[in-house]
Amino acid sequence: MRSARAAIRAGIVIGLCGALLVGCGSGDEPEGDRAGGAKGTTGTKEPTGAEGTTGPSSGPSAATSGDGPTGSAGSSGSEGGDKGGTASGEPGGTAAPDATPAPDTTPTPDFVADPALVPKNRADALTLARAVITRPTEYGRGYGKGTPYESDPGDWNVLDTSCNWQREGLPRTVLASFTRRGQLPASGAKGLVRISSTVTVHRTTSQADWEMAETLEEALRCPDQRLGGSERVQQLMSLGSAFGQSANLTADDSLMERGEFIDESGGGAPAHYAWNQSRLGTVTVSVVVKGGKGHTPLELTTAQIQAMTSMVNRLKNALGGTE
Repeated sequence: MRSARAAIRAGIVIGLCGALLVGCGSGDEPEGDRAGGAKGTTGTKEPTGAEGTTGPSSGPSAATSGDGPTGSAGSSGSEGGDKGGTASGEPGGTAAPDATPAPDTTPTPDFVADPALVPKNRADALTLARAVITRPTEYGRGYGKGTPYESDPGDWNVLDTSCNWQREGLPRTVLASFTRRGQLPASGAKGLVRISSTVTVHRTTSQADWEMAETLEEALRCPDQRLGGSERVQQLMSLGSAFGQSANLTADDSLMERGEFIDESGGGAPAHYAWNQSRLGTVTVSVVVKGGKGHTPLELTTAQIQAMTSMVNRLKNALGGTE
């Protein structure tokens, strides 16, 4: 399974480096398998049932291609010459020493959950999700409850082969997926902002890791997606960062997805769309924002970061562990 996911990640990174015009560093691939599909909620894209999510992983980490350190024992100076020739090919030389591999300096996450506090059943998973998920007021001043306010924790949305989001029951690999929605009402020249947070609890870390990888892949498979009703997103691009990459120092894995949100019933003018998602152990948390007329990306990103920060901090507290 690791090789399959590594292939997914490598392809994603190669495509994104060109699409986003960013440099790609090296990074280890997280281990594990994921059996479930990426999720969302009705009328929105949310890898964990959140309304209108963006996404992306911490999706897959960037990978570099190429050979590792090499060293030659030397070649013989001529056909039939003595073994162990020098690097220059002169017979009778001493074999060149192998290059010493550089030490692994890849940073590793500094938070390890207390195994006794990691949910093992659906009831405990839902209790954790409710304790961690964002309250509407945490998005910022003026935000209140969205409609519907909370999702059914027993199902999530799956992106089908036609790039449409469909509601499905949870796979057996997921214990709970809970979404809570907020909104900033339209006022004056500014339009409605829709925002939602999702907490998804998997049975294993590897399954949570696969959710991140597949969420990252979705933007490449479906850069234009139908969320439901009159809502859609277009021109999606996503990028994942493992711990220690791209300033990710808070989670095992993190991803972001950016694009344009269009509500065809409201005139169809493109607005800011963003989805951020992070993973700590078996749990993923995500926040998606669908902007409205007159709201700047900076303003909306601030609301998104506030929500993500509050959830990650509460998740660490709930899981105990060490830092």
